[in-house]
Amino acid sequence: MYYIVADGNDYIMDSIDSTPYGAAVNSDGTIDWDCTFDFDPRMDEDLMIQTNQILHTLKQLAQLTVV
Repeated sequence: MYYIVADGNDYIMDSIDSTPYGAAVNSDGTIDWDCTFDFDPRMDEDLMIQTNQILHTLKQLAQLTVV
């Protein structure tokens, strides 16, 4: 599993099938695994662009760990 925390949100990519999803971040900076969510394809266009850029960066970071 790979993830990036940005602005109170956690962007996660499952290492098994590369499925992206999100989670809330607690006030102490830990991930609230009970509050995971799928990304809504109907989100605002600007938010979609930002989310896609973060997920693309996450995918690139994950590829750096592949031997």
